[in-house]
This record gives sequence, C-alpha cells and structure tokens, in this order.
Amino acid sequence: MVNSRRLTRKIIYAIIIIGIIVALAILFGLFRQSSIDPEAEKPLTSEQVAQLIPRGRELALAGDCFGCHSLPEGPMAAGGVPISTPFGTIYSTNITPDKQFGIGNYTRADFHRALKDGIGKDKGNLFPAMPYVFTHITTPEDLDALYAYMMSIPPMPVPNKDNTGAFGLPVRPFMNFWTLFNFPDHQAPNDPHRSAEWNRGAYIVEGLAHCGACHSPRNFMMGVDFSRSLEGGEVDNMAIPDITAPTLSKHGYDTKSLSQFLQTGISPQGTSFAGMNTVTHFSTSQMKPEDVNDMAIYLLTDKNGQLLDAQPAPQPLAQAANPQANSLMEAGRLTYMSTCAGCHGVNGEGIPNGIPALKGNAIVMMDNPQTFINVVLNGIPTTVFPNGQRMYAMPGFADDLDAQEIADLISWARANWGGQEVPVTTDQVEKQKK
Repeated sequence: MVNSRRLTRKIIYAIIIIGIIVALAILFGLFRQSSIDPEAEKPLTSEQVAQLIPRGRELALAGDCFGCHSLPEGPMAAGGVPISTPFGTIYSTNITPDKQFGIGNYTRADFHRALKDGIGKDKGNLFPAMPYVFTHITTPEDLDALYAYMMSIPPMPVPNKDNTGAFGLPVRPFMNFWTLFNFPDHQAPNDPHRSAEWNRGAYIVEGLAHCGACHSPRNFMMGVDFSRSLEGGEVDNMAIPDITAPTLSKHGYDTKSLSQFLQTGISPQGTSFAGMNTVTHFSTSQMKPEDVNDMAIYLLTDKNGQLLDAQPAPQPLAQAANPQANSLMEAGRLTYMSTCAGCHGVNGEGIPNGIPALKGNAIVMMDNPQTFINVVLNGIPTTVFPNGQRMYAMPGFADDLDAQEIADLISWARANWGGQEVPVTTDQVEKQKK
C-alpha cells in the first residue's frame, strides 16, 4: 500500500515536472518555427526596390495598412489607432521608415518575419491585432514588394502610444501559448479546378485583406474561429455581417453590386459605415477594379463552386404589412412613420445621394439585430465616400425613444423589409445602451 502511494506520488511529480518543462519550452518559443524564405536574409538591391514599389503600393492598399495605422487627422502610417479588446486597448504602431519610432531599422528578413510569423524586430511576439494569422499566406515576392513600398513612404517621427490593460504588461512571451492554439499554418488557396479570378480573390480575401479578422467569430482566447470563417463576428459592440456566399446572395448581392459596394462604399444593399467605411475609404476603393472583382467572385462562390446570383428582396411579413390594432407591430410602424419616414421614406426608399434606403438593406436583413439597434441608438455621422457622394448624418435616438419604442420600431422594420420574424426585445436594446 505504501509503495503504491509512493509510486502514485512519483507519477504525479513526473507529470508536473514534464508539464513545467513543456510550458517553459512553449514560453520561450521552442515550438515556433520560422516560415520565412532563406532568400529573405539577403538585402534587396536598389534596382529591385525601384521595380517593386508600384506593386507594393497595390498590396498595401489591399491590406488596408493605412486604415489601421493612421489616425483620421494624423500622419499617414504613424499609428495611434485604438483597438479595443476585453483585455485592454492596443494602439497600432508607427510603420513608417522612421528609425526611432517606426520600422526604419527593419531588414528584409525582419519584415518577412513580422508578417509571416508574427514576430517583430526587438519587440518579439506581436499581438494578434496585427493580422499575421492572415498575412502569413503572403508570398515572399509580395512581401518583398510590400517591404520596398513601406520603406519608400515618408518617415514620421511620431512616438508609439502605450497599450493599456493586459497589453501594457510584459506578456509578449505568453503569446507563444496563444499562437500554439490560434495560429494555424494554412497556405494560400490554390484550387486548380477554380478560375484564375477565384484563386486571385481567395488569395486577397484570406490573406492581406484579412476580411475574416472582423467577419469571423472568435473563440474565448480572441482567436479567429477558422472553422466558421466569414460567418460573421462582433466588433465595437456591433454584429459584423456574415459574408459567406449564401448569405451575401440572400441579402441581394451579386458580383456587380458587391464590387460596387467595395469600390464606392455605396450599393443598393446599403452604405459602408464605422470600421467598414475605413476599409472602403483606405483600401478597396483604391484597389484595381479587377482585384475587387476577383474578391467579389471568391466571396460569392459557394462551397460547390457555384457563383451565386442575387436573391430577390424578402416580401413584407403579414404582421408588418397589416399590423393588428394596438399590437407591437402597429406601435413600431407608427414610431417609424413619426420618427424615421421623413428621411428614409414611407416605403423605406431613402433619398439618393443623401439617405440610405432601408428596403433591401443588408443590415436590416441580418439575423442578429445588434448593429441595427446600435445605429438607431447612436446614429451615424455624415459620411463622405470616395466618389464624392455623401450620406448625411443620422441622429441617435437613445435619448428620444425608450427601449420599448426602439424595440417595436426595429421589429417592424425588420419584419417589413428584412424578412425577420423574431421580434427585438427591450433587453437587447438595453444591452446595447451599456
């Protein structure tokens, strides 16, 4: 009996010791393997740099580098954009070639390592706000072009802001545990059975454009759930739309209208606002039209390889089209007519070049009403789009309507124009107020 207990204790001690050894090995990055091409250790020649810069600019636009690394009124690529998380705020860094505050001391290999492996020069592990889990698939040739371009932009001696919360602590070595579970070694999509446009679109969407960073669910570690890629996420208390092919088709998109939305920020399905407006302003509106079209082809191609067309807009549900007297639907319709119809129209048609339509609007059709609620509560500022069009400011109604009125209003609008039968509750509205 005594020998059995001793043996049990020895086994437990051995497991603990092995666990500590494995944990230390992970902590010190012994399981991290470099994926950069050995050729990257050689510096680029001045001739190579000159040839690569135009291509690098196109890639920087596709990656929305300046959208994340430039304040609205600040110097280009000088960082300082706050990225809020449940664990604290991360501020984007200076990525100009300034040698003190930026990436001016990065070698070709350092740059490759940051985008391929998520390891920064001197800093060590980068926080996953830098989407290296997506840029990892970028080819060495494209990384060279991007490096050449970023080293050609004006250096800005702007200090980096200090991160807050957990990210202000010395936790970078612990990111090795995060990467072990959340950094799959996936490769650039390349399906010989699909068109060249599909493959090109897949490379952009799944790589530098990192669409899945916002449009995919995340796990409890805030890692991207790649098993549900592009099925919708949550950012800044708003539901981010599902952009898989069936849902895009259901919301009325075809390749033409989706390309139009990405290039201009405006389409019959709605306008870009909040974080998506940053994408259309800094990135997709500046890209080559053929690249944007390839992205649309990839996004609208279903798992069977079928390029989907737009489905017709849903018809008004009976309870919205002919609401019963004194019902919640009737209350919602009356609130809409008295509060919203003056701008958005009695029939939800909006005003061209001024007010978005609600009829056929993809946000109204979303299964999750979170974003719709957020917009009604907080409004949207006047938004100027790349082609010179603008949508005028929408005021928030958090102080003008109570939770029940907002819930009824949104429930009626979703049933009338979104095909959504499930009513919005006051609890959902109150949650968005917090």
